[in-house]
Order: sequence, then structure tokens, then C-alpha cells
Amino acid sequence: MLLLLKIQDYMERASRGEVKVPPDAIVEFVDSCKDAVTKQLNKEKSFKLRMSGLGRPLCQQTLEQRGIKQEIQYNYLFRFLFGDIVESIAVLVLEQAGVEIVEKQKAVTLNFDGTEVTGTLDLILRDEFGQDKVWDIKSASEWAYKFKYTGYGGYNKIKEDDPFGYIMQGHLYGEATGLPFGGWIVVNKSSGEVAVVEAPEWQTEDRKEYIKDAERRVKILRQTDREFVIPYKDEFEEYKGERTGNKLMPKPCNMCGFKSHCWKNATLYDKISSKAKQPPQVWYTRLKKKEL
Repeated sequence: MLLLLKIQDYMERASRGEVKVPPDAIVEFVDSCKDAVTKQLNKEKSFKLRMSGLGRPLCQQTLEQRGIKQEIQYNYLFRFLFGDIVESIAVLVLEQAGVEIVEKQKAVTLNFDGTEVTGTLDLILRDEFGQDKVWDIKSASEWAYKFKYTGYGGYNKIKEDDPFGYIMQGHLYGEATGLPFGGWIVVNKSSGEVAVVEAPEWQTEDRKEYIKDAERRVKILRQTDREFVIPYKDEFEEYKGERTGNKLMPKPCNMCGFKSHCWKNATLYDKISSKAKQPPQVWYTRLKKKEL
């Protein structure tokens, strides 16, 4: 794809010292970094329906809406800051590489039966055929870059397991602008590699499906007095086909900041069914047996 070739060519020339970045572009980059610091360190605590979060599990959004305190690891601050600053670097590279940016950081809105859902899309790019598309920039870990976005990954792989609602986010931006969703420009935070992960050209049915689901989610979230029910079930741990007596936390709950609210007796412990020298730690909702 020409977009990726432009990015790679510019980065190679920049590494050899063959480019010059104009002062106004540097100022704009610095300003975007300031915005990132402000966003992460001066966060608003009020719940809002945002396109970037509407595709997340409804249980998480419900607890956030009700003001339940999240448990967030201290290193998340750096992770989020790194992500925002990587995005700023990516935009700088795209501009200097000659990629045609139609709009960036554009505020958009959709109305679902009287309820507004807002968002801020990353980029609208015009490709070599003159087609404008919505693109999102993502920074990724080594694992996510290799197995989620590239190799056997890609749009359909993300669609299989999308706990952060990335595909819904892209289609909501597209719906709000009347443009196709182009996909993601992904930066590997470990290696600095860049991938362009394209959404399918034919996406009408997906768009309809995700917009319909977004409407359903908005309708549910408007019902602020509804009963909260944990939508996932913990599972029995097994070893060689037999149950150990322990129960494992459902996969979607492992990275959730509300896990202690939903699973009050949860324990992080070495996986007893593992025979590795250094067993991975897993969350148990019931830990009756600590060794086999």
C-alpha cells in the first residue's frame, strides 16, 4: 500500500539525516504533546458516552457510569501517555512523509434517539485514488502488533475478540462523517515498526451491524436504574481432564479495573495446573487448592 511505503521511506530518510522538519511542524508536535499530558493528568471524572468507549463491555461502562471506583495499576499512566505521544509522532511523520491529511483530531457527533454520542477521530486521509477515509492510530505491544494487527491478525482477527471496541469506534467515526473506515495505522511500541491494517473495502453490512449494536448499547445505558448483573461466569480449572476445585476468573474480567467489585474473593496466584518453572499468574475467583 502506498501509505505504508510513504511512511517507511520517510522514516528511512530521516534516520539517515536526509530530512528537515519545518519549525511550525515542531511547534504543532509540541502542542499535541502538551494536550496529551493535560488529558492524562487532568482527567474529567464524569461519565460520557464516547465513540471510543461504547464498544467496551456494557458492565464496565455501567459501573463507570455509577461512579464505582476503579483499581488501576500505577504504570497505566505511562502506558496511556506513551500511546498519546506515539500518536503525535505518527501524525508528524505522516505529514512530513507527504501523506494527504484532510482533517485531524476532528470532533464528531451521532444522535441515537435523542442521545448524543461524541468522539474525536484521529485522521481523515485521502488516498492515491482521491478517496477520503477515516483512520485511527494505535500503539501496540510486541504481542498485539504480531498477533492482533499483523501476521495472522488484521480486521477480522480483531473482530473475533474486540474488548476495547476498536471496530465499533471506527465505524461510528465513519458514520458520523459519511466516510468509509480505512483502518488503523499501528506503531509497535517496542520496535518502532509501523503497520497499516486496512478495513475491508466492502463494509456496508458491518457498518449496519455495529451501528445497530451502538443503538442498543445507548438504549441500555440510558436506563440508569437497571439492575446490575455480571454477564460472565467463572470457569472450573481443569488439569488432565479433571477439575482442581478452583475457579478461574472469566477472561474479559482479567484486565478490568472493576474486578474486585464483581469478584470480591478474587486472588492472583500462580496457575497450579501449569508445570512451567515459573508458572504464569492468573486470577482465581475460588482458590481451594494451591498445589497438585
